[in-house]
Amino acid sequence: MELTLLTNPVQNIAPRTIWCLGRNYAEHARELGNQVETKPLVFQKGLNALAPFENEVPLDWSLGPIHYETELVMLMDRVGDVPRLVGLALGLDLTLRDLQSELKSAGKPWTLAKSFDHAAIVSHFVPLTQFEDLDTLIFTMQLNGELRQTGETRKMILSLYDTMAYLETFTRLRAGDLVFTGTPAGVGELHPGNEILADLAGQLVARIKVI
Repeated sequence: MELTLLTNPVQNIAPRTIWCLGRNYAEHARELGNQVETKPLVFQKGLNALAPFENEVPLDWSLGPIHYETELVMLMDRVGDVPRLVGLALGLDLTLRDLQSELKSAGKPWTLAKSFDHAAIVSHFVPLTQFEDLDTLIFTMQLNGELRQTGETRKMILSLYDTMAYLETFTRLRAGDLVFTGTPAGVGELHPGNEILADLAGQLVARIKVI
């Protein structure tokens, strides 16, 4: 998958690693019966999971119930020793919820529940210069015309830049790294034919149908 900044289509960065934050919104942690943490969980998805947030996205419904989690996605670059956040996108972190619950109960990793094909749906990226204040961003998700999720960066446990600093404690963020920053409350199950409309601060609108 090629990542394109919305207003500069020649500035392409090949995707490298998909980092994901879990429980970065307290309300979402509570709705799933999880403990609210001072630091979010961190996991990865494989590049096989990437799919564009446009048109129709096929999913393997035989795997079990698939839940949506709408998130802001950060696109990273690096200049020397300094990581740089260069763009933001809308993303869907799809989850095989029954399998995830089964694996969690057994104390096993979530990988199979989070990294199946097309489980990381990402829109085009909007350059960071398009946003005035990263701490007051709002994004929304509608399912079949009904508002299901509203995310506000001010309600994140770790802000966007705090997320960068936290990950840099353990690893060097590099050009092409994607960071899913966690989902707000309102997650739910998808079904074939569902249509999703997501909006980021009026700067980006993304639509798909899952089939």
